[in-house]
Amino acid sequence: MWVKRPQAMLGTGSLLVGAAIASLLLNLYSGVQRKMTHDFRAFGPNAMLTPVSGGGSLLSSTRLLDESNLDRLAFFRQQGTEVDAVPVLYSVMRAGKAGTEFDLRSSNLVVTGTDLAGFARMNPDWQPGANALLSGASECVVGNEVAIRLHLRVSDRMDLAPVAAAEGGTNPAAFRVVAIVDTGSSEDDQVFLPLPVLQHILGLEGKISGIELRIGGGSDQVNATVRKLQAGLPGAEVVPIRQIVYSEGVVLRTVRRLLLLLTILILAIVALCVMAAMAAIILERRKDIAVMKALGASDSLVMRLFLSESAGMGLAGGLAGFLAGALMAQVVALRLFQVHLGITWWTFPFVSASSMLLAAVVTLFPVRIVHRIQPALVLKGE
Repeated sequence: MWVKRPQAMLGTGSLLVGAAIASLLLNLYSGVQRKMTHDFRAFGPNAMLTPVSGGGSLLSSTRLLDESNLDRLAFFRQQGTEVDAVPVLYSVMRAGKAGTEFDLRSSNLVVTGTDLAGFARMNPDWQPGANALLSGASECVVGNEVAIRLHLRVSDRMDLAPVAAAEGGTNPAAFRVVAIVDTGSSEDDQVFLPLPVLQHILGLEGKISGIELRIGGGSDQVNATVRKLQAGLPGAEVVPIRQIVYSEGVVLRTVRRLLLLLTILILAIVALCVMAAMAAIILERRKDIAVMKALGASDSLVMRLFLSESAGMGLAGGLAGFLAGALMAQVVALRLFQVHLGITWWTFPFVSASSMLLAAVVTLFPVRIVHRIQPALVLKGE
């Protein structure tokens, strides 16, 4: 490599460029995949654990789950299944601003009982504020549309009562509004209470309408986890939210295909460059090869020497290319995706080994020239 520096530099440079671009793409893909998985969490849960379908909606009091299903999900997490779970209980209730007439003309609203801290964690856009996460038995969080409809502001009081109780003249329960959320989705039309509070009001202690799930991984892993949970939770069904799972899977598959096509194209170009460089090196060393064969060296020995030389070029190009590609990935990620990426170290042995293997494999073609070199003819100058 040192004696034939121009040819060796050409081959090493080609491998360096190939390794750098492969490192760039792998680091980008790994970083973008992590960022996209994180960003898709902003869309909330990607699956729902509900009672087995038997007619009626989740608002029906006849379709309820036992809260003990949360313990079963905790067991799955202990077994290594990546799943976050938040229980929810839905009910239609009469609502009105405290101090106003509370009768049949009051608004019917969907009231959701849940773990407020877990619900905010599951839905990153749902940020009611730290005080709401510590809501007590007489506090609630309301959606923006509810606040507009009932003319509510933070610290105002509102009355809530089940529809049947309101029609029967039962006094409503009073709650203080601790936060107003504006998500642009269905949560804007809901009132949120701590789960035990709503269970007590409805007389449904230990019962829930369902469990919102956020399952980690891509679409294939989500579907596999759904099947696993379905088999381990009799009496309930796990329904993936297809729009989120499908969108996440489609985008990641598109990025993966793009990475594969670019890598194949780059490797083909690099392979041709390395092959040309090694062919030039072998042809220029015909006299050296002839002398070695005249002194008793076998064709396989000479070929192994050239393969070792190309593998050394691959190692040098792979090491330098990995570092260059990792640094370029950080710059590209910052400018295109506005995200800071660290070095994905699992790509280091992959890029280095792939560079060495590519260099050795493409050298197998020009190195066959060694078989055709006749020492007597070459040393005579023919």
